[in-house]
Amino acid sequence: MLQRSVEGFWRKMSAPAAIVFLMTIFAAVGLASMISSVLDREPPTVFESATVLTQQVPQGGVLDVQYTVIQNRICAATVERYVTDSDGTVHVPSTYTVGRRPLIDGYPPEGRETYQRSITIPLATALGRAHYEARFTYTCNVMQKLAFPIEVTAPTVYFDIVPAPATLTPLTPEAP
Repeated sequence: MLQRSVEGFWRKMSAPAAIVFLMTIFAAVGLASMISSVLDREPPTVFESATVLTQQVPQGGVLDVQYTVIQNRICAATVERYVTDSDGTVHVPSTYTVGRRPLIDGYPPEGRETYQRSITIPLATALGRAHYEARFTYTCNVMQKLAFPIEVTAPTVYFDIVPAPATLTPLTPEAP
């Protein structure tokens, strides 16, 4: 019965009308996909808390931060990390290490997760109160990649920068 109806529909439709009909269907599907992409603004990761594990960090030392997050889904992300010292100077940490359990098949599990980040504090930071910020930019679909990424800021953590320990041997030998 359905096959007869479909055949009858195509017999009655001319070639130009069929092309217009198919183009309209493709346009409607594309428009619906674009609208759903634009409306998709739920962040893939929601930060619940951030705790400083090393309250006093020497210049050039390592700041350990423990994050508790809720992972809703997996999306491509870029991260910008900043350390602002007591003088208001913004430093970009050059390295960080990950202290978390191994990923399963390359992806972290969805749901609540606690992990630790270790951030190397630059030697040039001023002594005193400082804070660390991380901003994540997620792209979960094409529209977010082209124009409207999802931005999430991790909770800012505060810590104290103390003098770097003196080296035991001079970096350059003294002239006799």
